[in-house]
Amino acid sequence: MRTLGIMISLLVFVTLAPAQQLIEGEPPKDEIIYSCPPCGCPHDGRYFSEMGQCPSCQMSLQAGIQGLERSNSVKRPRIGIFLFNMADVMDVSGPLSVFEHAGFQIVTFALSSDVVRVGMNLELKPDFTLENLPSVDILVLPGGGLAESDPGNEQIVQFIKERYEETDILFSVCSGAFFLGEAGLLDSQTATTFASLIPMLTQNYPKAIVRNDVKYTDNEKVITSAGLSSGIDAAFHVVARYYGVGRAQDIANHMEYPWKRANDYARSQLADNYLGGIKGIASLFATEYYESHGDNNYWELRYTLTRQMPPEKILSLLIKELEKQSNWTTQSRKKLVCRGTLAHPLLGKGQIEIKIEKKKEAGAIMIVRAERVNKYKD
Repeated sequence: MRTLGIMISLLVFVTLAPAQQLIEGEPPKDEIIYSCPPCGCPHDGRYFSEMGQCPSCQMSLQAGIQGLERSNSVKRPRIGIFLFNMADVMDVSGPLSVFEHAGFQIVTFALSSDVVRVGMNLELKPDFTLENLPSVDILVLPGGGLAESDPGNEQIVQFIKERYEETDILFSVCSGAFFLGEAGLLDSQTATTFASLIPMLTQNYPKAIVRNDVKYTDNEKVITSAGLSSGIDAAFHVVARYYGVGRAQDIANHMEYPWKRANDYARSQLADNYLGGIKGIASLFATEYYESHGDNNYWELRYTLTRQMPPEKILSLLIKELEKQSNWTTQSRKKLVCRGTLAHPLLGKGQIEIKIEKKKEAGAIMIVRAERVNKYKD
């Protein structure tokens, strides 16, 4: 019955919805007409008589009047996305999807015209090579692959330097920032990258102002973003620069994506960064990893432990491994509880507690807590 009710409701909605009639020939003057934002779909350049959604791409139609110039009218920027083997899939596809929905023109390019394997499974045929790429407004440099194994590749670095003046924005995702660094474009610029690579970015390019507390940085011509999904947020920021924040937010809503601004979230500041090594060891003894939550100042993990080894032995082995690390200091230790401090290069000192609780039915659980000593302030 519920399914039938939904179907009837949809039928009523469709029946009552305004009919989007395609206007043939020249659109009428002095009347409001509707068109799809230019996105490359089959209905680009066509007009409708009623408000609603484009039947091809489902984006909301924009109102307009013939002869009335839109004050915010801009060209469709052209994006060039660099492809190379083992580039991270999300670094490539995330910004590509945002720019596609925004109606930007998108082309891809690579070192050669051969098919490129992005990530481990996605094969893409580049549109151009470094030698024949036409002029673009924005260059997107993803991370992974060459960005980490050979960011100083002479051919790539020379290409970036040659394109710098004629390009509006050079935009890196994740470790793609290392391409910019090798080209000398991060000197005196704010920059960020994947959380675990921030110390390396700081060391390799000492003239850069490396940020570890943002999703992306904007230096007008050079934009860098942190890891993976951060490239999506930075791409919306680029759309906002061309079309305004309102339009960018509408596109994010259409994509059902919670757009985060530069200062809304920084992976490198979450307190679980204290627990990376501990998680790797705890997983050896866990039958279930059932809890992980926290924020920039506090994080907690919970595991159900195997019955194949006594809890006391598990804790002893874990502590033994921690005490091999120069950044760990044991403060107190009891039968099933250990407390200590861990020094992190980005977060500073953290207070760590590892506790095992025996449960009659579940066996035993391990609770690991980390708390930043010098609290992070937004």
